Amino acid sequence: MRHVNHGHVNNAGFINDQDYDARDSRPLLAVIGDSYIEALIIPYPLTLHGRLSQAVDRTRRVYSFGASGASLIDYLFYAEHAVRAYGARRFVVNVVSNDFDEMLLRYKHDPGYHYYAEAADGALAPVLIDYHPGAMRFLTHNSMLCRYLWHNVGTTPFGFRVRAALGSLIPGSGVPPGQPPLAVAGNSADSERIEMSKRAVREVLADFPIRTGVAPASILFLVDSVRVFDPPSLAAARTGYFGIMRSYFIEEALRRGFEVRDLQDGFARRHARDGADFQYPDDGHWNPTGHEEAANAVLESRLWRDFLAD
Repeated sequence: MRHVNHGHVNNAGFINDQDYDARDSRPLLAVIGDSYIEALIIPYPLTLHGRLSQAVDRTRRVYSFGASGASLIDYLFYAEHAVRAYGARRFVVNVVSNDFDEMLLRYKHDPGYHYYAEAADGALAPVLIDYHPGAMRFLTHNSMLCRYLWHNVGTTPFGFRVRAALGSLIPGSGVPPGQPPLAVAGNSADSERIEMSKRAVREVLADFPIRTGVAPASILFLVDSVRVFDPPSLAAARTGYFGIMRSYFIEEALRRGFEVRDLQDGFARRHARDGADFQYPDDGHWNPTGHEEAANAVLESRLWRDFLAD
């Protein structure tokens, strides 16, 4: 029973203490991401978006759009939705370690998410895998025993084998048997996965201004830290999959005119100052300190200054 939290699923289906109003014409900043923005185990006032909401007055809005399992291509469609439904014109997009290869249908195919599929001519095209739950998924999702094993025992090495066994019974469970999730600082990968991920990055960065209708300068990408700080570990992390992809993403996004804030710098300064950790010992997601430093990076950004001037 660790990480007990009480939150609010709002009228738009997102975990946020605010309900969203499509008729509200105040300037809106959309904060977009996966489970880091969904932030199931963080009290709303301590989340990145909760902190940003507290930093604005009543003349502006900050809404979050985040769900576990989403990747960069899903963030693209969340951004488009935020424009169409709520009039968003500025965006903070949080980028984490599994956001790159999980854009590609060849590496992930869970229902309910978008992917880039490879066409016959080799081009990448966005597709949505519709969610149609079968009888087995319905039964397991409504079994308290299965839910306990999945969400609690499943976070241990033994539990991962339990999750893999359950996953083999539930199509689209997102747990390939025998293949544990990649670690943040490690993430070894073959050259083909890296090259395909780079292609997907170029595709999604080209699509963001098109689908949102805003200039790249109106979009801020937060790039997660590798969360190691001693020189040997940091050097090793930079040669792993996430290290390679985060460097490529930052370079490519800056080249295209987006604003980027590399959280490695802020996390490292904070760690040197007071020895802070940025995730829970038993959970790889940011703890409140991680959310605090991410919010500080946004508050120091050009995009935030422009948002306050809207």
